Amino acid sequence: MSSLGASLHELAAAQKASRGVSLYSRFVNRPVGRVLAASAHVLGLTPNQVTVVSAVATATGAALLVLVPPSLVNSVMVWFFLALGFCLDSADGQLARLRGGGSLAGEWLDHVVDAGKVVGVHLAVLVMLYRFGHVSDTQLLVPLAFALVSTLIFAGGTLAPLVRRGAEVGAGGATPVRRPSSTIGAIGLLPADYGVLCLVFLLTWHQSLFFLTYSVLLVVNAVLMCLLLAKWFRELSTT
Repeated sequence: MSSLGASLHELAAAQKASRGVSLYSRFVNRPVGRVLAASAHVLGLTPNQVTVVSAVATATGAALLVLVPPSLVNSVMVWFFLALGFCLDSADGQLARLRGGGSLAGEWLDHVVDAGKVVGVHLAVLVMLYRFGHVSDTQLLVPLAFALVSTLIFAGGTLAPLVRRGAEVGAGGATPVRRPSSTIGAIGLLPADYGVLCLVFLLTWHQSLFFLTYSVLLVVNAVLMCLLLAKWFRELSTT
């Protein structure tokens, strides 16, 4: 078995639980990230280096969005680099597990890059609409609202397990019972999946269709945000 094959085999047996993960991340992003992680392992890259490459890929996609006038070719390139950055974001954690575990600094760096990505991509949309889109000043509020909603979902989802973990340590390290993943829940989380947002950028060549789809996705995410924040608050209230 080749080094790449051996790495893939090890990663297949060391995957994170699928609970709280959408279908896109489960069946697209994680498998692609697994191949990238195994390839990075063969090349001798560290998880932090993969995180940096992920940030560069995302920044490249955002730069193409704000600097290059919309076209079919540019739409595909924007999607490619944003999606690649997302796959590499999955790969760094998988590479860390393959190497025997990550570091606190690496986990911190990963979260910082994720936070920048969550806000930065919507700010890029704002600049793109301002420069190339035929939208009103009021419509420019849409990407700002999306940035707020995405930030709250990201912060809530990141902080909930950290707060819960701290409470468990304070209670003597008791392990809570985890419910199995739900297919319905995985489908319901699709609108909040960054990979689905990346797919919307394939429509930037048609500004009207892109803005409509982007706006609808914002509304769905706003509803999902309210449901998730209420869920996380309720769970932490009983911890």
